[in-house]
Amino acid sequence: MLIRSAPDVYEKLRHLGGMATDDVLSPSEGQGGTRTRGGATPHAGVYRAAMPNGKRISLLRVMFTDHCIMDCHYCPNSHWVPRRRYGFKVDELARLFDEMHRRHQVDGLFLSSGIFKNPNATQERLLDVVDAVRSRYGFRGYVHLKVMPGTNDDSLLQASQRLGARLSVNIESPSAAHLRKVSKMKDFDNGIIAPMERISGLMEERYGGAVGQATQMVVGAADESDWDIYTRMHNLYGNFGFKRVYYSAFRPVQYTPLEEHPATPPAREHRLYQLDWLSRIYGYDSEELRPAFSDDGFLDMRTDPKLMIAMSNVERFPVDVNRATEQELLRVPGVGPLAASRIIRQRDDHSITQSRELQTMGVVVKRALPFLRFPGHKPAPARQAELPLFREQEQPAEPARPSKRTMELHAAASSCSSCPLNPGTCGMAA
Repeated sequence: MLIRSAPDVYEKLRHLGGMATDDVLSPSEGQGGTRTRGGATPHAGVYRAAMPNGKRISLLRVMFTDHCIMDCHYCPNSHWVPRRRYGFKVDELARLFDEMHRRHQVDGLFLSSGIFKNPNATQERLLDVVDAVRSRYGFRGYVHLKVMPGTNDDSLLQASQRLGARLSVNIESPSAAHLRKVSKMKDFDNGIIAPMERISGLMEERYGGAVGQATQMVVGAADESDWDIYTRMHNLYGNFGFKRVYYSAFRPVQYTPLEEHPATPPAREHRLYQLDWLSRIYGYDSEELRPAFSDDGFLDMRTDPKLMIAMSNVERFPVDVNRATEQELLRVPGVGPLAASRIIRQRDDHSITQSRELQTMGVVVKRALPFLRFPGHKPAPARQAELPLFREQEQPAEPARPSKRTMELHAAASSCSSCPLNPGTCGMAA
């Protein structure tokens, strides 16, 4: 007789903690345990996330359910995919988090879900979980709460802002036209942009609760260009005060309409993060960034965009490391915000005269030296740096030259046919 038992809470965690890895937070680090998209984690569902101050925090990253009625062509949780689905009850998920928190396995919660009935009903269940974690178990720490696309009940948005520490509505595509290519059910303006705008207003009106928004774009699913992504990213940071925009390289999922669509190279995701950093942290404006894009709006996957911009503005370099402003230093490849501030502070004590001083301050001297000038240093012409990890083809190594003894044996032979060496070596020496 076949007996089918209901999954317990830990079996649900193994499935729903794994599915939540499709929501990108930031590159993770870990050792042992379950292998997820970001790296290894010590326990199912536990994710090592990077915080703005550079520290890392262990989050329980989990979905309330992976049942979803939506038709997203890129998503393994969409209704296209035939497989068994799992779901928590409100009380068991809240109790599971409290248990893991008391055991010091996690410090915070990242809660997402598939849309199982409609966006409002799903958001209400997520809020029930967070409310139980806050009120019943007294947790006052970090909760990253997903807001379901299409949530239009203002009371739910207000409750999300009150209970969460960070909120996110996944935008997935940079425009309504691109979103229509990968989903016929999602409404870009009313279901995604409108909740983002309302949440942004609530954060300005209220003290306490969530203090930042984030979102994610799936790169390559809708055949959008990198410039399309940059334009939307710039809008989210500038008009909505977003804390982060994350990028996830598209990977085809079996049974979905895009299962034959080619996967997006990881290098493209990497370049978009570099572009994001240049805009958000370094303060590059759109005109400064334009040389990094090709005519059709794509970044070069083989070359760092900061280096491409510097190479297109050679008249600005080299800059005097002992006189340049912080903004001028930040335009130098290999010089980041921390290194630039250290250089400024060091100059107050004495001039910088050696490259090893720059290296100790965090400058990547191999990239920076062609663009810097200081006493005793004559800049060499800059060469474009490639990303070896993502090279499509490696250059073949040149064959080793024959030894002196090989050449003597070859010279002593009357012809290659009588040469005692093998034909390949003999022919190479000829």
